[in-house]
Amino acid sequence: MPDTATTTRPGWALLGEFTKLLLLAVALPVLVLVGLLLWQLSLSVHARYSARLAATASSTARELDSFLRVHMATMQVLADRRIAAGDIDDVAGWDTDLARINRHYPAFAHLLVAGADGQVLAANPALAGGSDRSVAGREYFQVPRESGRGHVSGVYMGRGPERSPRVAVSVPLLQGDRFAGVVSGSMPAAALVPGHGLEEHGFELLLLDRELTVVQASPGLSLQALERLDARGGREAERDLARAARSSSLVRELRGVLRDGGDALAVPVALENGWRLLLLQPRAALDAELRRTALALLGLLALVLGGVMIVVVLRMRRLRRSVRGLLERMQQFALDSDSDQVVPGRMPRELRPLADAMNALAARARASYDEVSFSLQEQRRLREELQTVAQRLLTVQEDERRTLSRELHDDIGQSITAIKLAATSLTDESLGGDPEARREILDEVIAIADQTVHKLRDLSLLLRPPQLDSLGLEPALRGQIALLSRNSRVRIELDVAPVDERLPAAVELACFRIAQEALTNVVRHAAATRARVEVALADDGRARTLVLRVVDDGRGLDPARGGGLGMLTMRERAAQLGGNVVVVARVGGGTEVVARLPVDGVA
Repeated sequence: MPDTATTTRPGWALLGEFTKLLLLAVALPVLVLVGLLLWQLSLSVHARYSARLAATASSTARELDSFLRVHMATMQVLADRRIAAGDIDDVAGWDTDLARINRHYPAFAHLLVAGADGQVLAANPALAGGSDRSVAGREYFQVPRESGRGHVSGVYMGRGPERSPRVAVSVPLLQGDRFAGVVSGSMPAAALVPGHGLEEHGFELLLLDRELTVVQASPGLSLQALERLDARGGREAERDLARAARSSSLVRELRGVLRDGGDALAVPVALENGWRLLLLQPRAALDAELRRTALALLGLLALVLGGVMIVVVLRMRRLRRSVRGLLERMQQFALDSDSDQVVPGRMPRELRPLADAMNALAARARASYDEVSFSLQEQRRLREELQTVAQRLLTVQEDERRTLSRELHDDIGQSITAIKLAATSLTDESLGGDPEARREILDEVIAIADQTVHKLRDLSLLLRPPQLDSLGLEPALRGQIALLSRNSRVRIELDVAPVDERLPAAVELACFRIAQEALTNVVRHAAATRARVEVALADDGRARTLVLRVVDDGRGLDPARGGGLGMLTMRERAAQLGGNVVVVARVGGGTEVVARLPVDGVA
């Protein structure tokens, strides 16, 4: 009889050696691969959540800034119209105007007009009988009275039976240099940022005014309106929120700031009026996605390993009868590799071909791992590029809309002004009965009207003045000055300092537009006889700046009133390049407009 121990020993040795080989060639590389995949997955999910959080915060801040600007502009237009009409004390007229604004701008919960002493002249809805009719102690009255400019107040407790937190926009009523009162509109603080859109995507919102007082907080935060945050005192969560709100606009993680004690990713955004918007993403959502993905990956790995183990068990049962066939199949699977193979010295002789095949399989597994790692890196890079492109597309869309608005004001408005000036000159008695002069002016009116129609028809092509591309900044300015001088009695001088090279196109465009708007204001409103335009390139050794100065001898503009759309577009154009526009009244009469536009770093 054959020796049972002798016949079974090779089988047990084969099982042990094959198990070691399986662990070394398959299990360990797979575990390393899974660890790397989970690490890369964590970084990718965190980056994706951070990018979405930052983009959403920026978009929400822009919408809120636009909302406040629109309602501030509404108040300013009403105040300007009543000041121009000279009927500030007409209470019936105010009632009519406030009722009309209330119909067209439902965000206003209450509108009022107060006199210079703070007493309410008119209100919509009307104040209840016996109510305090003085607003002299309110921020929305005091700040416009002192600064002479429109103002967005901090959050305060409103009057009336509901006693709800409110925010007010107000503009001063100025008769010359005399303060005559304010026009104010208040809105519920809880309605400034609609919360349902953010909450549906899992975001939490915290809106703070200039004093870090809570204006609006979503339900996921244990904060209420009118509650003030202190970076040094109070609860630790509130201190963290206050520090985060005052910090730069970087995504950071805050511990225990949610109502349920959870952590959150937060990004602050500064608003135009000095408020701070803090948008939060609960860390639980990010962790939940990581867990789901990790569980799915581990489940797939378990299925793969389970399947492998089942195959191994089934194959091992047939190993004694078909070792040669198994070796042949493994060699075919190895695809006849030419690389040097490592043969374990303690492995049974009959399994050495199998070891060679498994070594080849391990090499291919490492190569596959390298390919998968490279593919994952490429996918992450492409995903980041797509996110960047999407954000740039949104920015370009908003820039095109702002550019279109400026072009409507700058080009079409100037042409209409020229028509008005030319038509007004027909009434000049110096023309007498000269039909040729009148005909020449009429021909000019017709030509300008034709040009205006052409500009309206091709407005999409006029986002940049063509004379800047073909002639440069100085010839373009001289052409504009010649046009305005021909249709007005203002004598305009131009002084452009020599520049060795063409400036960036964006700088030339902004300089031309700002000068064009400033000269138009001189012709329209200043009642000036002389104006001077100076353009020079300043270099302090660190950066170069293009300085534009427009000076006139007219009756001057009131800088405290801020100007209309033209003044706003001038400031916006300069701000887009990192510059600024300053309007000051000159001693002895007249106005000086100074624009400083950075040159270096502008494409």
